[in-house]
Amino acid sequence: MKLLFWIVGVPLVLAAAFFAVDNREAVAVSFWPFAEPLQVPLFVAIITPLYVGVVLGAVVAWVSGGRARSRARSEARRAAALESECAALKARVEVAEASRRNAAVAAAAAVPAATPPAPAPVLQRP
Repeated sequence: MKLLFWIVGVPLVLAAAFFAVDNREAVAVSFWPFAEPLQVPLFVAIITPLYVGVVLGAVVAWVSGGRARSRARSEARRAAALESECAALKARVEVAEASRRNAAVAAAAAVPAATPPAPAPVLQRP
């Protein structure tokens, strides 16, 4: 993006500066509701509407993106709530696994030592 600015933006700014320096003659600009025409330099009469158009375009783009920004904020809140719920569930699982391990260890300790089984009687045939 920065490269695009340097390739396109800088030459446009330089061209606008050269245009402004070269076109300083005064021109009469009249607006309908006003009776007196306004004397302004030619570059002001040409560049000012361009700047106003850029600003109005930016405002329209910003306003039209309001719904998307609102949805992004609500989705971010939802994601944060789900992440906290996930962390709480992971903590519950860890506690349950720890208590299960402790119960298994306690049950193994409570079982008496196994005695070797008595040998089975040998049956003889008559």
